[in-house]
Amino acid sequence: MQPPKSDEPELEVYRLNGDQFVDDGGQRLEDCHAVLASLHDYWASRRHGSAFPARSDIDPIDIPTLLEHLLLIEVLDQPLDFRYRLVGGHIVHHAGRNVQGNTVLGLMETGGSQERALQAKAMFLGKLVLDLKEPVFARMRYHSVVTDARNLLQAILLPLGEAGRSVQMVLGGLYYTR
Repeated sequence: MQPPKSDEPELEVYRLNGDQFVDDGGQRLEDCHAVLASLHDYWASRRHGSAFPARSDIDPIDIPTLLEHLLLIEVLDQPLDFRYRLVGGHIVHHAGRNVQGNTVLGLMETGGSQERALQAKAMFLGKLVLDLKEPVFARMRYHSVVTDARNLLQAILLPLGEAGRSVQMVLGGLYYTR
């Protein structure tokens, strides 16, 4: 007999400490996928001395090998929400649909229990990036909305905004494994 399936994704969060990502216990991140490391390097190269780059400093054309893994997320106020502006093909394939143009709260309202649980984690991570004003790396184990298989997702979320003061967008990279 198998235990009942939980819809709750398991989330591990790592914050940037110097030049390395660490969890709350100080454990270093050891398995960041090369695509996500490359995205972080690109983002860091565009900071120009600020805490984070502006949206205008980022041009997806500069990183064609990363495009299929990219998310560009707009921060919305009153109420706080996040709109998916760009969603790469790798993400669409694993999500089973293109959520471009949708908001996190909208997807939570209209989705099933698995979708709501995944978007709740997205909301948590988005708020964390806004509060910290720094990159966040996450690993999430979850049941796929598409296949019901147990999947692993690695994500990096990178703040974008004016002069490193307020976060107006989030540049994200996702890499799915099974």
